[in-house]
Amino acid sequence: MKKGVSPVISVVLLVAVAITVGVFVSTWINQWVNTQTSDPSVTCAINTNYIIDSATFTNSTGELLIKITNRGERELYGFSISLSNSTDTEFFNTSSVEQGGINATNKLERHHSVYIEVNTTHKSTDGYNFSCELGRSLEEIVVLNNACSSISSSTTSVTQQ
Repeated sequence: MKKGVSPVISVVLLVAVAITVGVFVSTWINQWVNTQTSDPSVTCAINTNYIIDSATFTNSTGELLIKITNRGERELYGFSISLSNSTDTEFFNTSSVEQGGINATNKLERHHSVYIEVNTTHKSTDGYNFSCELGRSLEEIVVLNNACSSISSSTTSVTQQ
């Protein structure tokens, strides 16, 4: 009769194999997570968070006043706005948006707010006066920023005056 490995030794070997496999798997997962989160665009997205606290459109002047609060770690600057209604979408780049004193050297810090202003009284290239329709049927405001262009904030709530 042949003797096999004793039950105690077999348990010790099984535990050793399980621990070895666990160490290899946890090392691989740790390296994979570090690789994924070290990408600048991922880091930017993780650290950027801002909200639109309020948006007020003044019908008589065609001006839109938007309050933005930075809730993320990344400082923000360079706001641009996309306004949409049922018939059109208009984009206002950073040079056509009053930035409230925020720029690349004076950035919006965490837990701070700024009012940015958009004058919508321009006419688009097809002669459409966006401010007239905007006051009646604005559906969405999207605010983008230059600090992390992959993140935006939007609202459908606009107070009209």
